[in-house]
Amino acid sequence: MRRLAALLITATLLTAPPAGAAALKPNGVVSAQQVVLGDLFDGLPPEQAARVVTNAPAPGGTLTLDTAALLRIATTHGVAWRPVGLGETVQLKREAVQIPQAAIQDSLRDALVQQAGTGANVDIQLDNRSLALFLPTGSDMSVRVENLAYDAVRGRLTADLIAPAAGPELLRQTVSGRAIDMVELPVLNRRLAPGEVVGDSDLSYLNMPRDRVMAGAVIRADELVGKSMRRAVAPNQPVSSRDVREPVVVVKGQAVTIMLQSGSMQLTAQGKALGDGAQGELVRIVNSSSSRVIEATVAGPNLVTVRPAAEIAAAQQAAVRLAANQARPSR
Repeated sequence: MRRLAALLITATLLTAPPAGAAALKPNGVVSAQQVVLGDLFDGLPPEQAARVVTNAPAPGGTLTLDTAALLRIATTHGVAWRPVGLGETVQLKREAVQIPQAAIQDSLRDALVQQAGTGANVDIQLDNRSLALFLPTGSDMSVRVENLAYDAVRGRLTADLIAPAAGPELLRQTVSGRAIDMVELPVLNRRLAPGEVVGDSDLSYLNMPRDRVMAGAVIRADELVGKSMRRAVAPNQPVSSRDVREPVVVVKGQAVTIMLQSGSMQLTAQGKALGDGAQGELVRIVNSSSSRVIEATVAGPNLVTVRPAAEIAAAQQAAVRLAANQARPSR
């Protein structure tokens, strides 16, 4: 059959084109649902130019007609055209508007939140990464989701996308992919030295899959801002709660005031810190007068407090009694 077509084309090439022959149009664009002769040839009367030849490609698609197809169309519809070579082709592209990827993502995300109860911060990764959905020019590009199926354990989804969301259905496409639960983490935007206090301007935010967030990671900005760095952390990386602390207000080797409060009596002494301490933390202090080492609670800059021995003993006894009561079997 192909050999016969080639012979017919060859014979046609040997025939001189008739006077007033139609001219083949270059590659073009069609907007209607059907291709007419006027989309392919110039120099036709209006009635002949409006004659339907074939269906147009789907919106966004391309129709290629080779020499044999063009000659068959011309012969069938009485068009005075002869090819000048075997390589003459016409490509017609159907005009279309492409549904934005954001509209597809948003429609799937909304469906997951409303129908599957996922969080709103879900990242959709379709199996077909190159998916492109086209509609006829001038169409409403809204999308609705039907037949959603979601496997929360595997994070897999399948659904039908229908466009437009309301009115006659112009497109239906089944899609599948992954739904990844994301979390927004506050991270440092620069390297801070140990002891440096984190400010609002030091923060950026990083979206990560929740199942990849390390245990103990800081997930709220207020867990970072105003805190002091225990060690240097690389910028734009999750920060562990172990990497930050309350700002140090007592520095190792620094002279401090030791305050003992018992009822209405207040005693003070001088000492030296044997370690760094933040507000409320216990630090070891050496009393400058007695050289005795004690544990004291940081109460402020260069200030620590100690409890009277009687209060400490009473607290220890209460703790022992509580532990004993908890260990006693109930009747």
